Amino acid sequence: MTTSVTILGAGIVGICSALTLQRDGFAVTVIDRDDPGRGCSYGNAGILHTGGCVPLATPGILTSVPGMLLDPDSALIIRWRHLPTLLPWLLRMLSASRRQRVEEISQGMAALSTAAKAAYLPWLKDAGADDLLRTRGELYVYRSRAAFNAGHDDMRLRRARGIPVEDLQGGAIRDMEPALSHDFKFAHYQPASAFVVNPFSLVQRLAALFVARGGHIQRAQVTDLRPRPGGGATLITTDANLDAERFVLCTGAHSKPWAARFGAQVPLESWRGYHIMVPHPRISLNGVVVDGDMHFAATPMDDGLRIAGLIELASVDAPPNYARADLFVKLGKGLMADFPDTPSSRWMGHRPGMPDTLPVIAPARAHPQVWFAFGHGMLGLTNGAITGELVADMVSGRTPRIDLTPYRPERFS
Repeated sequence: MTTSVTILGAGIVGICSALTLQRDGFAVTVIDRDDPGRGCSYGNAGILHTGGCVPLATPGILTSVPGMLLDPDSALIIRWRHLPTLLPWLLRMLSASRRQRVEEISQGMAALSTAAKAAYLPWLKDAGADDLLRTRGELYVYRSRAAFNAGHDDMRLRRARGIPVEDLQGGAIRDMEPALSHDFKFAHYQPASAFVVNPFSLVQRLAALFVARGGHIQRAQVTDLRPRPGGGATLITTDANLDAERFVLCTGAHSKPWAARFGAQVPLESWRGYHIMVPHPRISLNGVVVDGDMHFAATPMDDGLRIAGLIELASVDAPPNYARADLFVKLGKGLMADFPDTPSSRWMGHRPGMPDTLPVIAPARAHPQVWFAFGHGMLGLTNGAITGELVADMVSGRTPRIDLTPYRPERFS
């Protein structure tokens, strides 16, 4: 008889996990309250970030805290009213910023990100989604030598992990991106990265492939999870109770209370991110450009130019603060000439952020036949396919192709 697996969460991590488990012979059901890809997977910057090995907290972040609290236009802000709730998370983030710990975290991040692009390629081919992929890398641009030099620590971490980084100046930047403002004098280019021109379409096509191969996607509102005595979980929904003999939790920023049902107390908070879409400017970009000062990305999508990024720390239930999205118009005008005055749309989503930037990819220690795969922060799209491979390894009882020690939830115990 075919063994069944139930996955809660139809974002990029859940769908990639479903496809990989299906490939290994499992009968897989994915459950979500929304259509596949409607959550954070919908609105990200579309980057397959091979250089995704730099944690949010690095040495010196403590000096940035006043700006997070006082400057509403900084790259990372904290909503005052949520500070008491966020304080334990922030203290853990500061602890993770110690230099030795940053090196360890960087190694754990690089193990995933350097394998990420290759893990996607067979799925893109099978799903007929090759047309969404662009292999152009990421260009980090800076207005001053001081800002360029400030980025050296991040680039040092990448180079130490074997990720190629090229230094560019002046005309070489314009050769790559003629539309960029001439205010940008220096750049770091990461050629190994790639991007997709429609992240939502990517999830939708992968989900369609999963269904075409016999998978089942069920729309349901889960109101509670309960461990089953013999392993797995019972999902309490607004319609019925569903028994899962094998259960994988992939609910992103909403995973904290569900993981607690299985004994994992994870310090997970929402890194609220925003984007705007604008019609393609008269002269657009050739690839992803990241502003090295404000750490937002401009990505040419199939339906316009997406400006995405920034981080806002607040409750997952707090209403959107669209002043953050509106800030992108000002930032976009500083990035390139002919940037439109009015966005065609704006969006807010919840990135699942751990204080050390590492995800949780692990079995539930005290509950057999239950596994976790969440907490990827800003790298959910990047690491979706490789996380799916690791989930399949765990569920199948194979030795995972990447050492999962850095991603255990118990690291915070």
